[in-house]
Parts: sequence; C-alpha cells; structure tokens
Amino acid sequence: MMKPFILVSAMLLGACVSSGASWSASTWDGLVPQTIATQNYAFMAAPMAGQGFKLKLTVKTDGSFGVANAGPATDDQLTEAAIVAAPDGCTFVSLERTPDGGAEAAYDCK
Repeated sequence: MMKPFILVSAMLLGACVSSGASWSASTWDGLVPQTIATQNYAFMAAPMAGQGFKLKLTVKTDGSFGVANAGPATDDQLTEAAIVAAPDGCTFVSLERTPDGGAEAAYDCK
C-alpha cells in the first residue's frame, strides 16, 4: 500500500523540478518585448541579444504623449520599470543609462 503513495509523491516532485524556469541565451532572446507603464512614461522592455540577461528599456511614445514636456525619465522611474519587467525566476541587479534616455537593465536569472 505504501508503494503507490511513494510513486505519486515522486512523480509530483519530478513535475515541480522540471517545471522550474531555467534561463539560457536562447530562452532569454526569445522573450517577447513588453510595455511597462510608470506614472509619467511607458517603457518598451526588450531582450538584448548576446548581452547576457539584460533588457533594453526605451521610452515608448505613441505621438500623443509629449516626452519633451515631461523631461527625461529619472533613475527611479527606470529602476521601477526594470524591476517590474523582470521575468519569472530573475532578480533585478543593476541599471545603466543610455544616451537615448533609456537604460540597460541587468538581471540574475536561475
């Protein structure tokens, strides 16, 4: 009677282990770009191919939003967007500003 219980437990444990996210260069590059909204900006977060676990955050405009009126995004706004954009299994590590007003965000992924 104990054997079916052990077998079912082993199968459930195996399913949990195999369903965990594991990141590689190809799975990272396959991430779909996403829009991250903050109070004053919308950022496009897209994977940076060949750069490790990094996302490029770019200010996104649709023509009706005056970025010039709002001024450049602050480090806090970019950091907030980078944290929200972190994929499952990844933790935000750092942010580096880029000349275009966006940033490159680095992550630690398991």
